[in-house]
Amino acid sequence: MKDRTALIKKKLHKTFSSIRGRILLITISLILLISIIITFISYFLISYNLQQNLIQTADTQLSFLCSSIDSNINDVKAFVDSCRRSSKIRNFALETPSAGNRIRREAHDFAMEGYASNSSLPNDLIRMVIMGNRRKDIIQIVESPYSSISVSSDAIKALPYYDFLRDHMEETPTGVMTDPFFTTKEIPMIPIVHGISHPYNADEIGCIFTEISLSVITGPVHDLQPQTEGRLYITINDYTYRITDQSLTLSDDAYDTVRSLSAVGLGSGTVVRKVRSRGNADTADASPGTGESFFMIRKPLQTSNWYITEYIDTRQLSQNIYRTFFIIMLAILAASSAIGLILFRFLSRTVDAPVKQLQARIRRIEEGDFSRDPSTEWEHELGEIGKTINDLSENVLQLMQRQLEDERQKRDYEYRMLQSQINPHFLYNTLNSIKWMATTQNAPGIAQMTVSLFRLLKDISKGASSLVTIEHELSLINDYFTIQQYRYGGTISLDCQIDDDSLLTCRILKFTLQPLVENAIFHGIEPKGTTGKIRIHLYADPDGDIHIDVTDDGVGIRADLAAHLLDSEAPASSSFFKEIGLSNVHKRLQYEFGDRYGLTISSEEGRFTTVSILLPNR
Repeated sequence: MKDRTALIKKKLHKTFSSIRGRILLITISLILLISIIITFISYFLISYNLQQNLIQTADTQLSFLCSSIDSNINDVKAFVDSCRRSSKIRNFALETPSAGNRIRREAHDFAMEGYASNSSLPNDLIRMVIMGNRRKDIIQIVESPYSSISVSSDAIKALPYYDFLRDHMEETPTGVMTDPFFTTKEIPMIPIVHGISHPYNADEIGCIFTEISLSVITGPVHDLQPQTEGRLYITINDYTYRITDQSLTLSDDAYDTVRSLSAVGLGSGTVVRKVRSRGNADTADASPGTGESFFMIRKPLQTSNWYITEYIDTRQLSQNIYRTFFIIMLAILAASSAIGLILFRFLSRTVDAPVKQLQARIRRIEEGDFSRDPSTEWEHELGEIGKTINDLSENVLQLMQRQLEDERQKRDYEYRMLQSQINPHFLYNTLNSIKWMATTQNAPGIAQMTVSLFRLLKDISKGASSLVTIEHELSLINDYFTIQQYRYGGTISLDCQIDDDSLLTCRILKFTLQPLVENAIFHGIEPKGTTGKIRIHLYADPDGDIHIDVTDDGVGIRADLAAHLLDSEAPASSSFFKEIGLSNVHKRLQYEFGDRYGLTISSEEGRFTTVSILLPNR
């Protein structure tokens, strides 16, 4: 019995000490732990998500409602503002009735034209009356159902709330009132007074009395009402109204939560709070029973001190929470069991066999077998390890071969370096001997050519990509041109014009001018068949940049060919440097100094060709 127990313990230890056993144990433990945590917090997550979804939906609908109400009010404000700024309305307010009816008729026609141009104004604006401080007559814009002969300047000014409106211009301090000029039926409206300013100073010369219809509010609410989840309120200054059945009902103290929500801070944007009702269940306008929790969402309108508030009962949230929670809990338990079983079988097939095969592969490498084994390169992470082992075994062989190759190349490089040092030295000595021989035999031309060639080769051996002074570059051109003068028998000449000697110390890429002078000789002057002249002009422009113009009086270049010379990648096969053509010189200059610098070509067939170099002054 003891042996059997010890055997079982040994097998369990072996199983759970392996990578597969540890992964399986840790994974199952984590799944169980996560399942327990999810079981405890899923209720709160579901409740929170449903709550947020409900609030987000209500907020979106409320935003659309506020946008519609703002649009209606802005239409009215825009119409009133256009009347206030109109010179015709201001003339009406400034003049006395003795000025005649023309000014009044022009002001009336302007107001009616603006009123008729907006199809929404008849629904949103009950009445608009324009009054001047210096006259008793008025201009009234009103639909025929609300027309009344009792409207006058004195009647409006006699209203009990008129002075209060004058003290609060462009505001709605009185809330919703009843139209005092329509006696057959009570017409609710929102009165506002707007001042008319003098065109040349800040004096007030009149005012515009407007009665805004409640349809600016109830119309958008009626369109949205089937989609709303709760009750809607609108706060106008200090008054809060319940929006019901295309009307506004002044709210009593039952909904003190609306006031508490507004106390969060007017003008602070959208406010969402979860509160408990303290309402009186006996009132018709009361919230659900005392102690019931609900959400209040308040959004400000563009009109100052106007807010829309929606009340949403939280009991709507609890209908689907428990059922959803139960389904999620069952799914978690089923998923945990299935994952554990699948993971056990998966690890047995995908971990044990590959690990044993990799171990055998490593043992073969230890024995000196570096050949590649494609059977260990599976399409998963262990296959990446197998591929790495194969790459490592091959790299060992490649490194040994590369080391041998590097030793061989090192000896070759040392031999070539020795040659590169011997050849220029031998060439310089030979040219120097030719020069002295020519001097002793009274052949100064050969001596001069030898010296020029000697100096050119010496500069070439130092490298052709370093920066030199323009003075040094011109000396190289003189050496090169000396050789070409003897070749052409003195039929070509070179003239250098330097506007400012200080420019000679500026830097230029070595052997920039040589390809340009060579092109001028071979492609400009030589095809002409007569004597020719090359002119190099060095000067600075007003911006401080340096220009070097190389001009020849040769045959010139066709315009279509000149346009593509700097784009051509083909080397100049007959030049002193076979790989350096005009395009190469242009690119070298741009690489060194920037894209705005380089070569430009201008030419006229049969007359001249000028290649200009633009360099920075450095």
